[in-house]
Amino acid sequence: MYSMLSQNLQTNNVLAPEQYAFKKGKFTEDAAFRLTDSVLKSPNQKLYVGGIFYDLSKAFDCVNHEILLTKLHFCCIQGITIDRFRFI
Repeated sequence: MYSMLSQNLQTNNVLAPEQYAFKKGKFTEDAAFRLTDSVLKSPNQKLYVGGIFYDLSKAFDCVNHEILLTKLHFCCIQGITIDRFRFI
């Protein structure tokens, strides 16, 4: 399922450049470096820095599946790929 979803997201160019999940060659370390780099450069640019962090480890348990399917369809996830999500 991961490979089907990942391929579909890449083929349809759905993910933003800032997205690190589901992208080949992108790692958590890259996201952490980018965040750290931005925070450290901000004082030199006279910018304020704030952060909000969420633990989303149980987020999927709270998702309305009909809304999820609608959003997946909007992101060009169709056919057998979206059908597999219907049975989860």
